[in-house]
Amino acid sequence: MLLVSVAVLSGLTLVLTWRLAPQIEALAELRERAASCRPSHSATSSAPRVEVESTPPPPSAPLGSGTYVAAGVDVAPLMRLRLERVRNGAPAGTVRFGAAEVLSPRAVHVLSLWAPWCVACKEVLPDLRELFARRGSSWGDAVRFLPVQVLDPTAPEDAIRTWGALMPPSAVQLADRSLADSFVAVLRDESRRLYQGTLPVTLALDCNRRVRWARIGVPGPAEMKELEEWLDTFRAELKDGDSRCRQVWCGNGRCENGEVGRCEEDCGTPSEATIPNERPVSGPIEVAVVAPSDIAPAPTGPGKHSASRPRLRAPPPARVAIPRDVASPSGSARRHRPSRRCPAAATAAATRTRTARRAAATAAAKQAYSAAAARANATSAYRRRSGRTELGPPVLEFPSRHSSNRARGRAGARLDEASTRGR
Repeated sequence: MLLVSVAVLSGLTLVLTWRLAPQIEALAELRERAASCRPSHSATSSAPRVEVESTPPPPSAPLGSGTYVAAGVDVAPLMRLRLERVRNGAPAGTVRFGAAEVLSPRAVHVLSLWAPWCVACKEVLPDLRELFARRGSSWGDAVRFLPVQVLDPTAPEDAIRTWGALMPPSAVQLADRSLADSFVAVLRDESRRLYQGTLPVTLALDCNRRVRWARIGVPGPAEMKELEEWLDTFRAELKDGDSRCRQVWCGNGRCENGEVGRCEEDCGTPSEATIPNERPVSGPIEVAVVAPSDIAPAPTGPGKHSASRPRLRAPPPARVAIPRDVASPSGSARRHRPSRRCPAAATAAATRTRTARRAAATAAAKQAYSAAAARANATSAYRRRSGRTELGPPVLEFPSRHSSNRARGRAGARLDEASTRGR
């Protein structure tokens, strides 16, 4: 019996060897081809690496009373931020703002800071779209448009789907939904003063990624003409190889030899290639707690109910779903309830609860603002089409402070209810 088993195993081994022989020969041939295609190490090592000598960055100046900054405003800290990215109308993970696919070193850029609740932004974006439609054929890829959604927790793909038709075409759209509002925090710094509490903000970046033209608010026709002329100037400097565009320093947007590994603004970090940039983003990174400041409040006084100016009432704050993991990491408040003997854990839990309540109330208020602005825009469009312009623009009315407090109370009650159910 043992001899029979040995004979059977030997036969199976011979059959398997006979069947795998062609695959083994093909694999050996592929290995030989791959070895012949590899470059010679001796040839590459003998070639000296030429490093460009770097110089200190030129001086920077903050934005003054005008729109043009001759020295340019240095925004190098922005190049290290990672923002959410929308491409072809769909979320495409995150990307570093200073990456070449966002700010190409072979182009100058028009940067527009906007938010879905910003009514004034809807006036600037169509003007920029008309400018790029008129000059796009002559500019080509040398002048690019880049929108950045700030101060709003709305999913960027939903915002682009709703308001993207107002914008000039762009290969990528970005959004900063961080709790610290990192993008505008850099621009708000006193050394830059590119954000002063209102939207929209329109910036023109030259070949060195420095802001040399900026407008806070809605630019008029004269300022749009000025922007067009400066974009022609910046494009000519890039095309003709102006001395501004040939100076080498860390932060100019061009990854020269010798900067890899030591200049994050231009070349990124060594680990950036391993970061899964295309990972999906399921929701806000953090909620930006900022209220719109440039939307006029509802009128008060005896004439506020005039029949000639009908008002659009914003809907009540939407119900915000509180996730179960707010009460505890695993959804069970009883298992992870902080002990009375550990006041630090109880304080941390109370802080998380307050943060969740604030985020829920802020999201509800943002939805109310967005809905009211959308209804106002729809009413304005209807009046223009029907010729009823004598009624004037619609007046928005938003929830008062008391209704916001009630919404915050409802959100807190739902959070307490979720915690009670977990126990």
